[in-house]
Amino acid sequence: MKKSKVLFGLLAIIAVISLVAGCGSSGKTTVQQPVVSQEQASSHQGHSATMPKEDPMPMMTDLDKSLQDVVKQVKAGQTMDAQKSAAQLVSTTEKILPHMMDANLKDNLRKAAGDIKNTVNSGKLDPSAMESKVKTMQDVMKTTMSHLQTMQH
Repeated sequence: MKKSKVLFGLLAIIAVISLVAGCGSSGKTTVQQPVVSQEQASSHQGHSATMPKEDPMPMMTDLDKSLQDVVKQVKAGQTMDAQKSAAQLVSTTEKILPHMMDANLKDNLRKAAGDIKNTVNSGKLDPSAMESKVKTMQDVMKTTMSHLQTMQH
């Protein structure tokens, strides 16, 4: 009698565990990842494999807004807010860079954004020095915008 109770108990435990684990349930479905064949992978252009898929134009709009915010805040003497906006400017710039193919243009955009951030973070804001850096950034942004518009995504 004792052996049959132990055996029955073990079978009950195994049945419960198998139900909880989902063993033998036909209701589950598995999702298989699509397989990309070698021909499909090689049919894309070389740079499109590393090119992000999102549209960079909204990011350029954000970049312009961040630049305008920095200028406004510097003129208003809001140093802390200007520092935050300058950090946002650099962050947005870094998001745009993977979309660009021209290495010199990438460097120019990164340098212009970094110069603005460094000027704002320096503690002593010279409006004339800031204006020249903003002008440089705007010129690089125009070039970047035309560069991004001519590229295929």
